[in-house]
Amino acid sequence: MQTRSCGLIVPVLAVLAGVALGARTTEAQVEKAFVNPAGGYTQVVTVKDRGVTTVYVSGQVGRGATLREHAESAFSGVAEQLRAAGASMRDVVKIRIYVTDFDPADYGVISAARLAAFPEDAWPASTMLGVNALAREELRVEVEATAVVAAPGADFELTRVGPSRGFSQAVIARHGAIRTIWIAGQTGRGDDLTEQTRVVFNKVAERLAEVGATMNDVVKTNTYIVNFQPATEMGPFNEGRASVFGENPPSSTLVGIDRLVSDQIKIEVDAVAVVAVEGRAERLTTEFLDPAGRFTHVVTVQGDGAKTVYVSGQVGQPGDSLERQASQALALMRQRLLQAGATPDDLVSVTYYLPNYTPGNTGIAAAREANAFPSENLPASTLLGIQSLFSETALFEYEGIAIVP
Repeated sequence: MQTRSCGLIVPVLAVLAGVALGARTTEAQVEKAFVNPAGGYTQVVTVKDRGVTTVYVSGQVGRGATLREHAESAFSGVAEQLRAAGASMRDVVKIRIYVTDFDPADYGVISAARLAAFPEDAWPASTMLGVNALAREELRVEVEATAVVAAPGADFELTRVGPSRGFSQAVIARHGAIRTIWIAGQTGRGDDLTEQTRVVFNKVAERLAEVGATMNDVVKTNTYIVNFQPATEMGPFNEGRASVFGENPPSSTLVGIDRLVSDQIKIEVDAVAVVAVEGRAERLTTEFLDPAGRFTHVVTVQGDGAKTVYVSGQVGQPGDSLERQASQALALMRQRLLQAGATPDDLVSVTYYLPNYTPGNTGIAAAREANAFPSENLPASTLLGIQSLFSETALFEYEGIAIVP
């Protein structure tokens, strides 16, 4: 059974009271661990819920004299962090690979490193992007990952669909009666952005259909558009995705990037969907909080265990300074989490997007302090220098996943 609600349908105090009342039945089952703190973030955050542990790994960077060495060492970094959390590359369900100065001719180098990093029967869903910058100028490759590990006897099953040279088109983790589905980055060709957008979302729908889900089950999408020009291309993009989702669209983040795997490809989209298994007693509750037209700011999903909160990319006021936009985005993140009965302490994974990024100039530390974000037990984190956001003068976007016991 699946229930859905749209909008903030109860007062915030009532939401918080409900969380407090429900904590007695679920909190003892949920354990979080923050592994390898690294200053302003944690390398790995784990969440154990009824015998199944989800592992969120911060973006791991590579080093070396060649792109191959950067790629291989980045994947080695992911493996090292997983070991620290009691997991392995076999447990990975989703990765994103970020490459600076990317040339489509170099895709074979990245593909070979990915192929070598994972066991042949354990390929994750994957998205690969050419970005404008990483945290430091000398970095070329960064890999972030999500893994899921089940204890012996847990009611759990992991399925991988559509193998394709080092990655799967979809990975499904069934925990009890709840199935979480990660869809690999989908691309398409066409004469313009509108046509390519239609093709890409149709491919996402096809991948979901292959594993028994629909677009109505999607809770999060990430969209990447090459050399995205907000003033002229937001309209064609919206036209292409029109009527893709029903009355409850998912949480969403859209950023402009440098390149994709081919110069003929303009857009890539990956997605997360959650669906209940029919005939099981466990109920899936999905809430769509604070709808904003073609997307929803906050989507929550919960079965018998912890609640997962997906927050769309939050932004500041275009035209303001980077520092002010960063503070405004974090203030909005706090507000969105509160709507879901969560706080910044519940964040387990976040991503920062900064156009025209200059290493060392982020505004993040001051924004965290100004908004009273926690100073310890920080989420896993990835910071990306990208080409553009929803406005030419937008300088900062912040998305996150939170887990509420």
